[in-house]
Amino acid sequence: MSPFRQQPDQARTAEGFNICPNVLLALAVFTALVFLSYLGREGVLIFLISGLFLMLRRIDLTLREVQDYWWLFLLPMWCTLSALWSAHPDLSLRHGLQLLVTFMIAVTLANRLAPVIFLRVQFAALTMAGIASVLIGDVRADGVWIGIFDSKNYYAFTMVALLLCSFAFLADRGQPVIWRLAGLGGAALALPQIALAQSVGAILASVFVLVAALILLGLSGLPHARRRPRAMLLGGALMVVLGIVIPFRDAIMSVIVQMTGKDPSLTGRTELWASAVAEITRAPILGTGYRAFWVEGNALAEALWADFYILSRSGFNFHNLVLSNAVEIGMIGVLLQILLLVPAFFLASRWLLTVGHAPAMFGFMAISFVMILSVVEVPVFFEFHALSVMVLVALVYGLRAVRRASPPRQVDRPAAPLFLPRHSRAERG
Repeated sequence: MSPFRQQPDQARTAEGFNICPNVLLALAVFTALVFLSYLGREGVLIFLISGLFLMLRRIDLTLREVQDYWWLFLLPMWCTLSALWSAHPDLSLRHGLQLLVTFMIAVTLANRLAPVIFLRVQFAALTMAGIASVLIGDVRADGVWIGIFDSKNYYAFTMVALLLCSFAFLADRGQPVIWRLAGLGGAALALPQIALAQSVGAILASVFVLVAALILLGLSGLPHARRRPRAMLLGGALMVVLGIVIPFRDAIMSVIVQMTGKDPSLTGRTELWASAVAEITRAPILGTGYRAFWVEGNALAEALWADFYILSRSGFNFHNLVLSNAVEIGMIGVLLQILLLVPAFFLASRWLLTVGHAPAMFGFMAISFVMILSVVEVPVFFEFHALSVMVLVALVYGLRAVRRASPPRQVDRPAAPLFLPRHSRAERG
């Protein structure tokens, strides 16, 4: 049976409708994630109950998945292990275990649902969040609309995810008309809200990944013999562009600053980065411990909260994925994150080039969006976090696509003994 096909024993029929428990549980899991800012602890509880029940429905498959994808869990295990040297071991242990459970639920989702089913579940949850943000959303103290979320960045990331989902449905001609129309409606819902969130990084990153996805989608339609030379040509053109851009990066940054109204330090990010580098030198290999830096009583954290007017004294970061994680989980933790993101990008790219359908397109765009945004934000990996789950699910689907495309191993059959009777040779052959 294909790993991308829904398992037949998962469907139940009630009153003429086919109901799949896995789909219902997945919808509860992902809806709880995108509404987490609004629901609070109740959202966490719904996520955990639904996700754990999904895992326990087929505990045999869950154990096999842990064995098959063991290396995906190295990062949360390292975060949990950091409790041994953490300045706040209770926090590191609790958040590390929660991250491990989140990773396990994400891997289970990717193995229980076909890619297109998961994409539709995800689209439904994101659409509900978009509608709720319009109807019952709120405005931040400075007048920026943040919907049902706690921050404008997370609001923008969620609406970008809805836009990417919608674009994937629209661009896939193999999708039913109803889902392509739904994609059109999702894009109309997401675009104005991305603008309302006023996240320049999210806007620029989403434009880039949409263009990149269109290019790869065009290449996927070419015969294999023509695809590779075109891809090499595009790669060479990208290198030329980078060679031109890098020497003039200061001038380009100045233009972006003028167009967006940001200050030259990218809203204080350069100061944050300098503080992060200084902190990393204190414990470069192990870090201070997972989630053990931004806590009350830490002198540097208190000073940065004061400098950036974070009155809640929580929920802040160094606005760079590598630097933020190097501070807390050291260079070993950074390498483990790279071990997830880089293979995810290449696997998603190959998946999109091979099949060119909506789930592959979304997987490529989601991972590309995260990697671009990681320069100025910390988009992944967190417990109970929708974007983190999206990336992990896309990574697992990419792995499964490669395994599915790989030819089965040929087992060499032992040669018949030279002096075997002729009729026996015929029976063995």
